[in-house]
Amino acid sequence: MDKKMNVLDVRLDDYTAKDAMKAVAEYLQTELVSTVKIVTADVLIQAAQTDRLKEEIEQLDLVLAGNKAILEAAEVLDKRRLEEAHNQTFQKMLFRYFHKNHFGLFVLADSEEELMWLKAYLEDHYGGIRIVGGEVVPGDESADDMIMNQINGSEVDCVLAGLTSPKQEDFILRCREALNARLWLGIGREDLPQLGETGVKEKMRELFERTILKRRVEKEKKKSHCS
Repeated sequence: MDKKMNVLDVRLDDYTAKDAMKAVAEYLQTELVSTVKIVTADVLIQAAQTDRLKEEIEQLDLVLAGNKAILEAAEVLDKRRLEEAHNQTFQKMLFRYFHKNHFGLFVLADSEEELMWLKAYLEDHYGGIRIVGGEVVPGDESADDMIMNQINGSEVDCVLAGLTSPKQEDFILRCREALNARLWLGIGREDLPQLGETGVKEKMRELFERTILKRRVEKEKKKSHCS
């Protein structure tokens, strides 16, 4: 399967949650690390404005739309697909799969507070999921060796990276060859409810992202028509 969609000149895989889950299950049968990225609307806009980030994202093995707004911008009309994006169906399926198969997760975050919160979130929502370690990733390469030693010294099946972009992409592309794990999953902090965020605030954030992305897509369409 090699279906693609293009939003703001960034190529993403055009997969249902079931298709994406099937691809990840196949990745987990291999010895080499496979890279999966769930792209949110703000990261997509950032990639459209930054050639380097766009190129880094497109080097990953599987790149999925993490927002309903992205599918709408790609003119995906299927209601089931839109509901899957809104409900984060793929993420839920994946974490349940990790739990069922006793896979070890190593968590990366931007700060100690966010690392603790992300671990707590996973434990609260997917009770019994096996978290084997975690580290804070600084903004430079100074901790690369230490973090890789921590990961490779643990029974890690998946590295779950809740990092901002482009830090997330920079780190995995620097360290991919030395990583002893079967899967790298980049979710970004934006892909989970924010610290202390209420349902109302979450809906407002989703509306804001949808509006900004829609305006950006319309602007690009006008530019292409004029040229």
